Amino acid sequence: MNKPLNVNSHFNKDKIYTQTVLDHMGDSVFVKDAQSRLVIVNDAFCKMMGLSRKDILGKTLAEDFAPEEAESFLKVDQQVLESGIESVVEEKITVRGGKSKIISTRKSRFIDEKGHKFLVCVLRDISENKKAEEDLRKSETQLRKVGDTKDKLFSIIAHDLRSPFNNISLLSDLLGDSIQKNDVAQSNEYLELIDRTTKNSLNLLDNLLNWAKSQMGQLELESKSVCVHQIINETLELYETIAKTKDITLNYSKVEAIEVRSDDKMIRTVVRNLVSNAIKFTKPGGNINLSTALSDTHVEVTVSDNGVGMSSDTCKRLFGINTNMACVGTADEKGSGFGLVLCKEFVEKLGGKIWAESTLGEGSDFKFTVPLNMPK
Repeated sequence: MNKPLNVNSHFNKDKIYTQTVLDHMGDSVFVKDAQSRLVIVNDAFCKMMGLSRKDILGKTLAEDFAPEEAESFLKVDQQVLESGIESVVEEKITVRGGKSKIISTRKSRFIDEKGHKFLVCVLRDISENKKAEEDLRKSETQLRKVGDTKDKLFSIIAHDLRSPFNNISLLSDLLGDSIQKNDVAQSNEYLELIDRTTKNSLNLLDNLLNWAKSQMGQLELESKSVCVHQIINETLELYETIAKTKDITLNYSKVEAIEVRSDDKMIRTVVRNLVSNAIKFTKPGGNINLSTALSDTHVEVTVSDNGVGMSSDTCKRLFGINTNMACVGTADEKGSGFGLVLCKEFVEKLGGKIWAESTLGEGSDFKFTVPLNMPK
């Protein structure tokens, strides 16, 4: 083993003056010999390493770092000593006590009058800077997400809410004319259309309100005993009239009553949106079937239709807020695609999963799971 280098043999002149200057520098400064042994260190370096000067001088400190970390900086030492090319590297080190730091190290070669090679190094702890940069990147990402969500919401409010209210106004005028003409059949038809349009608008408003609350952290989960069978039946009753206007049959494959500990309102919102979506994309005379399957850990709900179907690529992009999946239904129904975004958020909050399986032209199966006991 090489003996520690005698510091005085190389840095005797102005040693005290040099050490004083180095100790007043904010950055860590150190000098290594050709064997990567430390021959000069300042106070900042000792403080960063958590070691005293006597514990540092004459050592490589390789034994104080993880093997991969030591191998990395020793390799750079030799490269600079051999090439004379200055090196600036950023790397992660673990100092005494197990604390990790991200450091920037600048290493330069110095050759004295006797031809001995040394490394003059300046080391700076950039952990806080890197953390600030990462926080800034996260903030920028979040701001972009908020901006995209805001744009989507404004688009829905400006277009998808304005359209149904215009329709209601128009239908009301037509209803007034038919009443004056005493045309009962025509009046009933207009009333059904007004009812359907109003319910769809209320559903969209409810979705928007819940989404806004969710984004602001104001939507709290309420865990209680929920009967899935009852939710499905009540949802089908709610949409029975709308389905009849398209001559669509709603079916529910009844099984034993299934109860879960979950949030009743969120499950209702998901089922309601999936049934509404199925009606929208099922052709007149079609069928929509709901079914449930029980496992040891969760219940799986399926809303199946024999409608227009989708490609596999469309299935993958259905549930994203920024994918702009709004489509016109089989009876020219308008929609934003926003209901599916809300479904995904609610199902995941409940601890479940949601996905779609479909074949273009042959219908779609929308499935979601809910744990029997909602995670705390």
